[in-house]
Amino acid sequence: MRTYLNKRVTVAKLVHSSTFQHTTGTLYFERPIVNKELELWQHALAAIGRGERCVLLLVVESIGSSPGRAGFKALVTSGGELHGSIGGGSMEHKLVELARRRLASGSRGGDPEGAIGGDPEGAVGSPPRDPAATILPMLKRQIHRAEEPTDRSGMICSGEQTVAFFQLGKKEVKLVREVSDGLQHGRTIGLLLGNEGIRTGDLPRAADDKVLHKQDPEHWHYRERLGSMPRIIILGAGHVGLALSRTMNQLGFHVHLMDDRADLNTMAANQWAHTRSVVDYEHIGDVITADPELYVVLVSFGYRTDDVLVRQLVRKRFKYLGMMGSVEKIRKLLADMRKDGFSEEELARIRTPIGLPINSKTPEEIAVSIAAEIVLVKNG
Repeated sequence: MRTYLNKRVTVAKLVHSSTFQHTTGTLYFERPIVNKELELWQHALAAIGRGERCVLLLVVESIGSSPGRAGFKALVTSGGELHGSIGGGSMEHKLVELARRRLASGSRGGDPEGAIGGDPEGAVGSPPRDPAATILPMLKRQIHRAEEPTDRSGMICSGEQTVAFFQLGKKEVKLVREVSDGLQHGRTIGLLLGNEGIRTGDLPRAADDKVLHKQDPEHWHYRERLGSMPRIIILGAGHVGLALSRTMNQLGFHVHLMDDRADLNTMAANQWAHTRSVVDYEHIGDVITADPELYVVLVSFGYRTDDVLVRQLVRKRFKYLGMMGSVEKIRKLLADMRKDGFSEEELARIRTPIGLPINSKTPEEIAVSIAAEIVLVKNG
């Protein structure tokens, strides 16, 4: 179980829990692989296994309005494949073409053809077009402003980003396999990258995650925590719970679905939740512990179950606590809670009616509304 589940829960409280194994289903319910990080490293491992060489492009810094954010990655293989993205547009096209030329030439050198938008400068701090000075790994700064004299990306969105280039080949296959296997088995991995190369190591602190540290143009490092998916618990495995599981999975969340009904068809059909649990709602406070990084959504069967759930959870600290319901249902539920001693500060923690107001009607539209509000909270 994940860390937000109390390990001391008795069988009476946590009735049943299972991690979903993919089975054949309809097109709607079938769950594709949506872990883009895992996919990229698996593609790298497969390419190296075929005897190909790869260049990993990684955004290590993003400032202002930039299409590529820190942590965005693209993989270019000598076999002609491209996986992932560092932000798209003309900037990505030029950097990918640079990587392809380097792979085609078998060179670890620089940019002799001036592939990056005709800029007079090559890698950050390096003399222009000096192959010996831009041996991989290297950095490419890209400024998204047309009037810049150097490092122009060809885009005009006014921000800037710095992209690191790393070679992945036979020498790096052990590292690529370690990362791929770790992500596949749900482990969190610390990735350390810099002017000396790429390796795994200790997990970075939150303040140091996806931050570029540059002592000077020749000495730099960057650390990233891989495999740390944001987590959501969805209480209610009906049609809205099913649609929301799908949406949040596609947004890269680890989805834990819970319900108190053991033989629910929509629970059985839900292939988007990573974990499904049958729980006793009367003891949900013992099952779900406070966690300031956890998102909790209440879309249970009706008024009674929502009332039972929210009373046990509202005094716990979560990143997000939302409850679905009509205006009248919410008015009565909150009024009853006030009578029973819940403070206004506590009630204000509940986001209800849940989701952004987009006049949603169907379960899928409601899921979009809820997901949009969660993304708003996540991204601040």
